[in-house]
Amino acid sequence: MKKTIVLLLTAAVLVSGAAAYAAGALTGESLISKSYITDTYVPDVEKQVSQRVQERTEQVYQAALTALDQAHSAYLAQAGSSGGSGGTVGTGTYVSALTDLRFKKGDVITLSTGSGGMLLAGDGWISYTGGGVVDVTAGETVLSGTAMAPRHRYLAGENTTASLTITSDTAVLSVEGYYSLAASGSVDYNALADALFEMGLFQGSGTTYGSGYDLENPTTRIMGVVMFLRLIGEEGAALSSTAVNPFVDTPAWCDRYVAYAFEKGYTNGVGESASGALYFAPDRQISAEEYMTLILRALGYTDSGAAPDFTWDTALTKAVSWGILSSGEQAMLSQSQFLRAQVVYLSYFALNAPMKGGGVLLDRTVSSGGLNRGQLEQVMAAVTVPRL
Repeated sequence: MKKTIVLLLTAAVLVSGAAAYAAGALTGESLISKSYITDTYVPDVEKQVSQRVQERTEQVYQAALTALDQAHSAYLAQAGSSGGSGGTVGTGTYVSALTDLRFKKGDVITLSTGSGGMLLAGDGWISYTGGGVVDVTAGETVLSGTAMAPRHRYLAGENTTASLTITSDTAVLSVEGYYSLAASGSVDYNALADALFEMGLFQGSGTTYGSGYDLENPTTRIMGVVMFLRLIGEEGAALSSTAVNPFVDTPAWCDRYVAYAFEKGYTNGVGESASGALYFAPDRQISAEEYMTLILRALGYTDSGAAPDFTWDTALTKAVSWGILSSGEQAMLSQSQFLRAQVVYLSYFALNAPMKGGGVLLDRTVSSGGLNRGQLEQVMAAVTVPRL
């Protein structure tokens, strides 16, 4: 646009110059030489026109910038008080930049005008009153009642109160600006994960958001074994073990875990090839029955030999009959996808599960891991999550 203006203005000036040259040519007395027009006059005109256009553009830019600065200052002044009808500005907790927070199913996060959110893990949907909500990532407005797209940044518009409702068991939501929370009464898997982490019995992954818990993801067989060994206080023994790893499909990082678990009879793998090679299937998703099998073995029950106490496919049913699980927990595990959230749930409440020979699993955890029972019980006393 700027270049077009320069060319048009230059052309207008050149027309007048050309007219003067032509008038001189008709009388035989040229007022301006051709070389002067080509080498001096035209370049000078272009330079002057370009300079004028630049000055005018800068004036327009500065005027627009001043207007934006004034609007921004007015918004900041308003941000500390309630807004008009249809939405509020500056109410609730304030965070100046996108901040990752963990939520549970049924939690409702309310955003006021100018505030935003980004779903990093889990599921949720958006509803709002007032103006509208913008999907900044997609560059479009969204309808109320729309499911949130992962890693899309949403912004509450002018005179808008937006509500983000969590529909998965757990979720990680990054929020910015002003927000408030209406907490639900659903199972707080996040609190259980926090407790196990503080007790040293649970660790996150390399994920950089949501404390690295990855509660929204499925659990693999190797994750299940590692979690199980931590739960019974035998991770240290596993890492220092010199047992032979019989499996041909396990990566180096988990070599000691599976070697120790096999030697102790905690896991037997998934089978062998025609040539006799044993397979563990480390990346295969573990089921609730399989993980409960590990816990029952830790509690002193057996699923092998001439008179086994249970089989892997009856693990949940037997756990109910032995007072390890409630019927509500069995229903939840049977009907829901078995994610890291459910692994955390089972692991935490298994600590107080009765051992076959007396006592509870926490006794074994403390004894095997050399842990401070008082410190563990202090952490557990602060947990208020009810069982199903």
